[in-house]
Amino acid sequence: MLVLLGPSASGKTESAKIMINRYPISRVVTCTTREKRINEIDGFDYHFFSVEEFKKLAAQDYFVETAEYNNYLYGTPRNELADNKFIILEPQGLKSFLKLKPCTIVAIFLRTEEDIRILRMKERKDKQKDIQKRIESDRNDFDLNKINGLDLIIDTSNKSLSDVADLIFSNYQKILEQKQGI
Repeated sequence: MLVLLGPSASGKTESAKIMINRYPISRVVTCTTREKRINEIDGFDYHFFSVEEFKKLAAQDYFVETAEYNNYLYGTPRNELADNKFIILEPQGLKSFLKLKPCTIVAIFLRTEEDIRILRMKERKDKQKDIQKRIESDRNDFDLNKINGLDLIIDTSNKSLSDVADLIFSNYQKILEQKQGI
């Protein structure tokens, strides 16, 4: 399983959409309590739940792991885990997955310069207060000195999303083969 990590607007979601159209890999659809953004599709980008619905599912052991990020809840449904799938997680989620080892995990971190991330968030019409909040939170949450278990770091600052998608998938295949001894 490919695990993508990176701060807000590092290119995770958009490069992942490109990979789905180019390569034999599918997305683990996770759940969240945050509001749906423009152009996001419920059931494709995320399963969007109210806080009450999310907590009810969590109590029923529906999720492999849950996390709180930027005051929203996120969770991974157990029935979504499989090889040749990818998931976008935050560091707490990666830590949980590495403990559980549901399958062979390849963790790739997307690093992007902060000013480029701010510009991307403005272009996708994020609210200014949300942008500042995410930037501040990401400085701590995605501090590379605090994240263990990464297989690769890709700098997306000056790369097209198409190139990022190709880099992610080609490196994922190589690392997966090494880990599986193929």
